[in-house]
Amino acid sequence: MPSPAVFKSLRVFDFDYTYLDSGPPASSDYTTWVFVHGLGFNGATLEKLLPLAHAHNLRIVSLYRRGYSPSSGFRDDELAGIGPQKKIDEAEPFFRAQGSEIAMFLVRFATDQCIPMANPSSPNTGGITLIGWSLGGIHVLALLAYLDELPEDTQSTLQKYLHTILSHDASAHALGIPNPSEHGISLWFEADDRKRFDGFFDGITAHFIHKSVTSENIDDLEFNNPSQEIPHSLCDLSYAQRAEYTDLRPFSYAGCDGKLLLCDLTAFAALTKRALFDKARAAKWPNVRVRYMSSGTSPGVLVWALWMLRKYAEKGPPPALYGSDAEKARDIKFIAQTEGNHFIFWEDPEKAIQQFSVAINL
Repeated sequence: MPSPAVFKSLRVFDFDYTYLDSGPPASSDYTTWVFVHGLGFNGATLEKLLPLAHAHNLRIVSLYRRGYSPSSGFRDDELAGIGPQKKIDEAEPFFRAQGSEIAMFLVRFATDQCIPMANPSSPNTGGITLIGWSLGGIHVLALLAYLDELPEDTQSTLQKYLHTILSHDASAHALGIPNPSEHGISLWFEADDRKRFDGFFDGITAHFIHKSVTSENIDDLEFNNPSQEIPHSLCDLSYAQRAEYTDLRPFSYAGCDGKLLLCDLTAFAALTKRALFDKARAAKWPNVRVRYMSSGTSPGVLVWALWMLRKYAEKGPPPALYGSDAEKARDIKFIAQTEGNHFIFWEDPEKAIQQFSVAINL
C-alpha cells in the first residue's frame, strides 16, 4: 500500500477526500484520469497504474470515496435515505450529495493543480476523464445525473475540464437492471459480514472463462464458476496485506456501500434514466462523452450488464425500467474487451491503460 506520505487530501465542502496522485508529466497538454473505486476495495487497489502514467502523457488520480479511510466517513443522517427497499425519493439526497461532492473535488483539483483544460477535439489532450470502476460506476452516474443542479460557477469551471466519463464493469443492479436468473445471489444472504466479504473477494478477483463476450448470447457467458486454473488477482497477498487494499466497514450491511446496495432496484433505474436517458438534462451538458467497458474474464453478470445497456442505448430503453419518456440522450458507446479480468489494472497495468484509452477514444 502506498506510504501515508504520498496520500494527498482535498477539502470538499465539510469533508476530506484522500487521493493518490501520480503528479503531472513534463508536458503542457496531459490528460488527467480520476478513478473512483468499487465495493470493499479502496483507492490503493489502482496504485500500479500510477508509475506508468507519465509515459502515456497522463496524470492518474485514485480517489478514496467517503466511508473509506482516510477520507471522511458519513454521519448517520447522511445514510438515512439508503437501505433496504429505499426508493428514489428517499435515496436521491444521497445520490445528489455524492455526485456534487465528486464534481466539486474535480473542480478544486483542476484549479488548485492548474491542470490543462480539455481540448474539445481530442479526449487524450488535456482535461479530465472520470473513471468509475465497479460500484464506483454508481457515483460517476450520480455526478452525471445532477450536473445541471450544480452552482453556475461550478458548472462553468467543470465544463472547461470534464470531457469523458468511463464506467468499467458496472453491475446490472447498479444500472437498475434485474439480474438474469443465471446469476447466483446466494452469497448476499450470508449474514456474517466477514464471510460474505471473503466470498465476494474470492469471486470478484477470479477469472471467468466465457465462450464469447461479444456474441450477446447469454449462453456464452459463465456466471458462477470461475477458473480454478488461473490464479485470482491479489491471491499472493497475505490476509494482513489484503487489509491494506480492502475495507470491511463500508461493505457491511450497516456501512455506506452495504446500505446503498440494499436500496430498491427502481432507485438505481431512476438514477440511470436521469444520467443517460433524459434529453432535457443532457442538453445542458452536451459535450460530456460517456463510455462503458467490460473486461474479458470478469464475472458474466458484468459483461451481460454491458450488453443490456448497449441494447437499451441503441434500440431504446425499456419503459418498464426507465419510464415511457426515456430515450438515448448522450454520446454513449460501449466496448466488451476480450482480455483481462475485473482487476486488469492490478494484473497487467500497462494493458489496462491501453484498454482504457481505447474505450475513451471510441
